Amino acid sequence: MSHLSTRKIPLLIAAVALFLSSCASLTKQFEDLPRLTRRDLRFKLAQSSRILDSQGNIITTLHEAENRTVIPLKQIPKDLQNAVISIEDERFYEHQGVDLRAIFRALLANAASGEIKEGGSTLTQQYVKNVIIAPGEIAEKTLRRKIIEAALARQLEKKLTKKQILERYLNTIYFGEGAYGVQAAALTYFGVPAHSLTLAQSATLAGIIRSPEEYDPYKNKRASKDRRNLVLQKMNELGYVSAGRATKAAKQKIQVRPADTSDEYPAPYFVDYVQRLIKFDPRFSAVGDTLQDRQRRLLQGGLRIYTTVDLDDQAAAETAVRSQLPYADDPSASLVSIDPNTGYIKAMVGGRDYFATPKEDPYAKLNLAVPAEPNIGCTQIPGTKDCVNRAPGSGRQAGSSFKPFALAAAIDQGIPLSKTYKAAPCMDFPGANAGGNWHVCNYEGESFSNEISLLEATVHSVNVVYAQLILEVGPEAVVDLAHDMGINTPLLASPSVALGTNAINPLDMASAYGTFATNGLHHPPVAITRIVDSTTGKTIYEDESKSERVLDPGVSYLTTSALQAVVERGTGVNAQIGRPQAGKTGTAQEWRDAWFVGYTPDMVTSVWVGYPQGEIEMKSSCSGVTSSCLPTRTITSGGVVGGSFPALIWKTYMLRALSGVPASAFSVPNIGLVHVTIDTRTGCLATRFTPSQYQDDATFAKGTEPEASCRTRPPGVKVPDVFSFPVDDAIATLQRAGFSVERRDQPSATYPPGRVIGQEPDGGDKAPEGSTVIIYVSVRENNDATVPDVLGMTQSQAEATIANAGLRSKVIYENESGKGRARKNRGRVWKQSPSSGTQVDRGSTVTIWVNR
Repeated sequence: MSHLSTRKIPLLIAAVALFLSSCASLTKQFEDLPRLTRRDLRFKLAQSSRILDSQGNIITTLHEAENRTVIPLKQIPKDLQNAVISIEDERFYEHQGVDLRAIFRALLANAASGEIKEGGSTLTQQYVKNVIIAPGEIAEKTLRRKIIEAALARQLEKKLTKKQILERYLNTIYFGEGAYGVQAAALTYFGVPAHSLTLAQSATLAGIIRSPEEYDPYKNKRASKDRRNLVLQKMNELGYVSAGRATKAAKQKIQVRPADTSDEYPAPYFVDYVQRLIKFDPRFSAVGDTLQDRQRRLLQGGLRIYTTVDLDDQAAAETAVRSQLPYADDPSASLVSIDPNTGYIKAMVGGRDYFATPKEDPYAKLNLAVPAEPNIGCTQIPGTKDCVNRAPGSGRQAGSSFKPFALAAAIDQGIPLSKTYKAAPCMDFPGANAGGNWHVCNYEGESFSNEISLLEATVHSVNVVYAQLILEVGPEAVVDLAHDMGINTPLLASPSVALGTNAINPLDMASAYGTFATNGLHHPPVAITRIVDSTTGKTIYEDESKSERVLDPGVSYLTTSALQAVVERGTGVNAQIGRPQAGKTGTAQEWRDAWFVGYTPDMVTSVWVGYPQGEIEMKSSCSGVTSSCLPTRTITSGGVVGGSFPALIWKTYMLRALSGVPASAFSVPNIGLVHVTIDTRTGCLATRFTPSQYQDDATFAKGTEPEASCRTRPPGVKVPDVFSFPVDDAIATLQRAGFSVERRDQPSATYPPGRVIGQEPDGGDKAPEGSTVIIYVSVRENNDATVPDVLGMTQSQAEATIANAGLRSKVIYENESGKGRARKNRGRVWKQSPSSGTQVDRGSTVTIWVNR
């Protein structure tokens, strides 16, 4: 002891005396000590739950304060096991829970240094303290507590093997940065699972245990490295590693490469829905009896939640929304996509940016895609088609996108698509509205022939025809059918139900339209296929939902044939994707909500556009408007309609989601069908005098097809005003009104290309039906384009800016150098090629690099 100073010798003497008195006291107090219980011997820790996509990839983890994943000892490298033993309890395999020699050595070291440098607790004692005596708390530092800790540690050593104790210890110990256990620590500091740790990394983690804050390699790299090298030295001294391996590992730099622990993760609105399903839907009672039990198990139970979301489809959905609504003052959108043959939800967008702060967007966490909790599910009443616990009235007015349910109910009652109805711009129905008068008008007072077929009324979404239809069919029949097909929100069975005045969410709309895609078979929407308890390996929930026939195949097919015509030549032309498809637009009163819901045999998708804060008019100008209104960028006259942004979002998404999927036709049921060529202006049979643009093939049930031609409307038809319309919309609008169209291009530096900037005759004038309307369409004055400066912009802003310049964009997700800059500028452009100001041909591609 010659190296000890004279001043420290008294401390050493005091330490020895303290050790001897402690031994005596410990021996004396070992009587009447607590005993381990069966509960103490259980090893059931709070573990993070994981949500996985349809391919089994982890989307995100759910946990409270303790981020932990328990793994067996065989998955923990020997180097890591030995590193921890070397630095924390070198006589682990020799003692029986308490190491008196280590206690004495610690007292000597502390006395020599004049401060607390070492502790004498074994791994077993540390485990007892952290898990049995004071789990999640700071244990009181008293002699009595230490005696209890020692007594329980000795008892534990008699109940468990050394391997069992080591496995438990390594899965429970805290490593800093919120990581509990070696698996979470390996991912937190090095971005790899525990089994992939190197010797140097293992020694680094072992060194952290004594003081996670002091030896944190993120905050104190130098201290962490010194501590790691001390661990390597101890491992060599104890024979766990050779001198060569220890020296080589000690020369390595401390390089932390964390796993992506960002709070952001893919498909956040879908994840939100999954969590709410587990908490509120009665189908998931196996997770817990009460909401509190389910919440606790969701965050602590180590569940593996297997879901249906396809992250490629999800990315396509988010891109489609951003590409059509890129600006901060644009309305929001919601999208739900389902495989109609299984009910599996493939993608879900519930708003603009789930991860935005409340200051950035107070509605960010509002999931507009799904019903509101509680009672999010529908529990069927045995022996009936009714269900209880329907979600409260969540969603938005569906507008004309609800008409297909009325159409299907009408066909089911024997009403043919060829039946004609009055089609005045507005009509009154006395006594229909709770005994009062019901005044119904077509969109913008649009005028049609004196009478129009049900098919053409569907194609052009004629409100007055559907008002007559609902009074003929009965609101109750329509509501009952909509519920059977998948609408779970309550519906008021009033005449206005046919015009979509009830609030419905996109999930229900996608689910219900999926029934048409499968010729009348409805499969409930499925987000979770199974849930596994990772502790036991047992499956505690497995989806057992089955399809049910709720609509006659013939009725379903005829409805689909009408909805195909909607996309081919009606209000849904902007949604065309070049394969068999069907769908319907919807626009709520005063442009407050806009919808497009469409499907192919392989996929059904619903899109809603509106403002999350409420039913707000979406018009280019709110001048003179007394109700809630926001000036909104529009691409059609009046305001945002279902055939504009919603149809374009749907198209953009479906083209990408179905890329590589062979096109297939809707299956034709074995019923009597007749195909005839009709005059689309009247719905009657076409004649040899019918212009080709007004001829179309239509499908009818045998015996219901039109059998005669009709006279067309007399001359003197009002010319629609198509100023500022996209050229295709303008042509379609004028042709629906019975006019031929001549296009003349006109260079313009004021208007964007492809917009109508003049017409002859003017909108509102009358002209003979079939006459020609000339439209003047803006075009660029030349084919040159200037590459804009998009550095520092968000991805969506950059893509929109590039598109507005007449260019295409290609995105590369790669972080800029410097972890701090990349993290600070996550989601923003840090490089572009060509550089801003470069002159290129219009339509050229600008490549942008975006921080992940």
